[in-house]
Amino acid sequence: MSLKAYVRNQDGTPLMPCTPAKARKLLRAGKAKVVERCPFTILLGWQCEGNVQQVTLGIDKGSSVTGISCVGNGEVLLAAEIHHRRDVKEKLDTRRLHRRSRRARKWYRPCRFRNRTSSKRSGRLPPSIKTTVEEVTRVVRQIPLPISQIVIEDVQVDIARLNDPTLRGSRYQDPARLDENLRIACLMRDGYRCRHCGKKNCRLEAHHIVYREHSGKDTLANLLCLCERCHHQVHEGTIRLQISGVSGHMDQIAQRAMQGKTYLYATLGRAIPLSTVFGYETAAYRKHLGLPKTHIIDACCIATLAAGEGLPIQEISVYRIGFRPRQTRRQYHDLPRKGQGRVKYQVNEELAGFRKGDIVRVKDQFVKQINSIYSNGYLAFGRVKGEPFQARPHDCRLLERGRTAVWERSA
Repeated sequence: MSLKAYVRNQDGTPLMPCTPAKARKLLRAGKAKVVERCPFTILLGWQCEGNVQQVTLGIDKGSSVTGISCVGNGEVLLAAEIHHRRDVKEKLDTRRLHRRSRRARKWYRPCRFRNRTSSKRSGRLPPSIKTTVEEVTRVVRQIPLPISQIVIEDVQVDIARLNDPTLRGSRYQDPARLDENLRIACLMRDGYRCRHCGKKNCRLEAHHIVYREHSGKDTLANLLCLCERCHHQVHEGTIRLQISGVSGHMDQIAQRAMQGKTYLYATLGRAIPLSTVFGYETAAYRKHLGLPKTHIIDACCIATLAAGEGLPIQEISVYRIGFRPRQTRRQYHDLPRKGQGRVKYQVNEELAGFRKGDIVRVKDQFVKQINSIYSNGYLAFGRVKGEPFQARPHDCRLLERGRTAVWERSA
C-alpha cells in the first residue's frame, strides 16, 4: 500500500484518497486544510461532486487485537491493528472493592446483594467484551473512507459442513487436501494439543485414524490431532496410537462462538450493508495465496473474499490504534499520606489551555503528545533520545486536541 492522503468533502463526508503530492498542492493553494494528522486527512474548501468507488472493509475481530483493512480500486487503501484495552476488568474489580469497602463502613444499613440493575438485565454483555466491540465501532466511524460494505469473520468452523464436507460453497482450497473446515474443527476439539505426546505451540496436523487408502472417511470422528513429528512416526510405523477419535463436537463448536458478535453486527449493520464469512474460508484463501497469518492479512482476505478482487498486497503500511482515557473517575489515592490526609489523584488537569493527550509542536521542531502536567509548570512528553521530554507551555503550539482513540503509524 503506497502512502495515501485521505480526503473529506466540505461537509465532512469521506471521499477517495489522493496522493501526498496532490494534497500538498491543495494545501499550498489554500483550497484545503489539515483536519487530522494521523491518519493524514485534509478537508476540502469547496463542495465537490462526491463520486466515489466501492470500498470494502474487512474486520478480523479478536479478543485483544482486531485487524481491519479497506480494499478498493484494486489496492489496500487502509490497514490497521486495533489493540484493545486490557485493563477494564481490573478497573471494575478495583471499583467494586472500594464500593464494598464504603458500604461496609455504613454499619447502620443492612447488607444488600445483587442490587446492581445493569448486571441482572436480559442480554447483558460483560463490560470487558462490550468495550472491545464499542472500540471497533468507534474506529470504523473514524475511518476517512467511503465504506460501501462491511465483511466480518464469523465463527471459525461451519457446523453445517462438519459431517458433509461435499457441500458446495466458497471453496478456495486444493480438493486434494483435507477440507480446512474439518481440519480446524479437529484441532479445536483436541485443544490444539497433540493427542499422543501432548505437545502444544507447534505445527499440528489432522491424522486419519482409518487411512484413506483403507476407505477412511473425511469425518470428524475419523480425525485426530497430532504434531508433525508424531504424525510422521505413525505413518512410518515407529509408534502405535492407542487412542480413537471423538464425535459429538457440535455443542463444543457452538460454545466457542465469540461473545459480542451479535451486538457488533447490530451496531455496524445499521447504516452500512454487512455480511460475514467463516474463519475456515479465510484460512483456506490465505494458505492458497501462501501468505503468513496476521490480523492484517486475515482482514485483507476477508475484504477481498467479498469484493471478488485479487489480493493487492505489496508493502502494506499499517496503523496501530490504541486507547487512552481522557479523564478518570478516580478522585483520591487509595491510602492517605502521613500529614496530608487524602491526596487528590489528578491535581493538574489543565495548564495554559493544554490537556493530557494533546498533540503539540515543541519549539517548532518536535511533534509530541502530552502525557502529564507537572506541578512545576512543565508539560511532560514521552522520553525519546535526542528529543525534549518536558517543556514550558509558551514553547508549545497546539496541533490537535487529544483523542481517546490514538492512531499511530507502525514502523
